[in-house]
Amino acid sequence: MSLGIDVAACVSSSGASGVGAVGISGHSVACTASDGTQGTLGVMHMALVDNSAETTPFDYTQAAGFWGLAFCFVVGLYFVTRGIGALVEFIRRG
Repeated sequence: MSLGIDVAACVSSSGASGVGAVGISGHSVACTASDGTQGTLGVMHMALVDNSAETTPFDYTQAAGFWGLAFCFVVGLYFVTRGIGALVEFIRRG
């Protein structure tokens, strides 16, 4: 589950950002940017990642199963290629 927060920032036309002062009268919003010029109020939604303990822990049994399968595959592949090499060598000499 991720959470979010809305952040308001006053941005002036000169590019400076930061909130110097925000005045709310009725429904109109006016702000003064940190460089002293009139600016517009921008609202951004920032997502926060949930780092709670609800995530599942590492499953060692499943990891051991995957490792065992990979190990057996590699060893089996070794024996198959060794057998093919022996067959090719037999044909070469024979």
